[in-house]
Amino acid sequence: MYAPPIRPPTEICVVGSDRHEPKRKGPARRWPPRWSSSRLDQRPGFSTRSGFSTRNGLKSLPQIRSRVKRVAAAFAGYRALAVTDDVIGKYVEQRQRDGAAPATINRELEVIGRAFALAKRKLRFTPSIPSLPERNARQGFFDRADFERVLSYIDDADVVDFLEWFYLTGMRPNEIRSLTWATYDRETSMLTLPSKDAKTGQPRTLPMRAKLRPIIERRVKARRIHHDDGRESLAEYIFHRGGQRIGEFRKTWVTACEKAGLADVQGEGRTRKVRPLKLVYDLRRTAIRNAVRAGVDPAVVMRISGHRTRAVFDRYNIIDERDLAAAIERTSAYVETLPTSSNVVSLRTEAGRRP
Repeated sequence: MYAPPIRPPTEICVVGSDRHEPKRKGPARRWPPRWSSSRLDQRPGFSTRSGFSTRNGLKSLPQIRSRVKRVAAAFAGYRALAVTDDVIGKYVEQRQRDGAAPATINRELEVIGRAFALAKRKLRFTPSIPSLPERNARQGFFDRADFERVLSYIDDADVVDFLEWFYLTGMRPNEIRSLTWATYDRETSMLTLPSKDAKTGQPRTLPMRAKLRPIIERRVKARRIHHDDGRESLAEYIFHRGGQRIGEFRKTWVTACEKAGLADVQGEGRTRKVRPLKLVYDLRRTAIRNAVRAGVDPAVVMRISGHRTRAVFDRYNIIDERDLAAAIERTSAYVETLPTSSNVVSLRTEAGRRP
C-alpha cells in the first residue's frame, strides 16, 4: 500500500499553531487552524465522500466504500494541503507498479477528487486530478451453442432460470436479483423494475412474452417453499434459493465452464487453477448484440437493458469479425445488382462535332 511521505513540519500548517503556509512571494498569510486541521482521512474528506454516496442512495456504494478504504489507508495522517499534484502523481505510479488497471486507478482518483470537491469551502487549494486512458472494453460474447452447453452442466434449476433470463434480457445481475413478485402483474403479464432497484434510478417494464413466459411460469411453481417441519411459505424474490434472494454462484459457473471446455486449466493438485474463458456478465453483452442483430431499435434495447446513454450502449454492442464479413457480403451482393452498361449518351460525334 502506497503511503506518500509526510512533508516536514516546516512545510505544513500545524494544527492550533501560528505557523504560516510554505514561503512564497508576497506577504505571508496565516491559515486558520480549522482549515489546516483537515486531514484527507477525516472530515471534510473521505468519510464525507462515503456519507454523500449514502445520502444519495448510489447503487455503487459498496464499491465506493472499498475505494475509500484503500485511498484513506494510503493517505492516512496526510494533511489535505500537502496533497499536491506531485504526490498524486506518485500515488498513480505506485498503483501502476502494484498492477492496478487504469480503470481501477481512475475510480480511486475520483474518490480523491470528490473528497476535495466536498471540502472546497474549507480549503483554498485543491490539486488537479489526472485521468488515465481506459482501454478496457471487454469483447466477450456467447454463441448459443456454447451457452446451452454450459447450462447443461448446471444442476441447480434456480441458477439455470437466472442465467436464461440474463441471456434473453441483458438486465444487470443485481437488478435481476432484486425482482420481487410484488412487481409482477399476472393479468397483464408485465414485470416492473422499481426505480429504487434500477441502477439508473428509472423504473422499467418488461412484458412476459416469448421465451420469458416459460421462465416466469417455472418461477411461479418454484415460489412455494416446503420446509422440513411441514410448513409452506411463499418466496418474496422471483429468483431465489430456498426463499433467500439468489446470490453468487461462481463455483458453479467455473465448474460448468470447465466441463464445457470453456476454461483454462493450469497446474495440478493444490496448484491447480481454473480460469473460465467466459464470464457471467458476457451474457449482458450477448443479449444486447442479439437484439440489435434481430433488428430491434437500439432505443428499445436500451429501455430493456437499462442503458441511459448511447455511448455506453455502443461499448456493449461491439462489432466482431462476423459482422464485418456480413457487411462485406451484403455490399458485394448489392454491387452485383448494379448495371454494367452506361446510360449516358454522348452529345458529340466521332469527329468531335455536334450532330
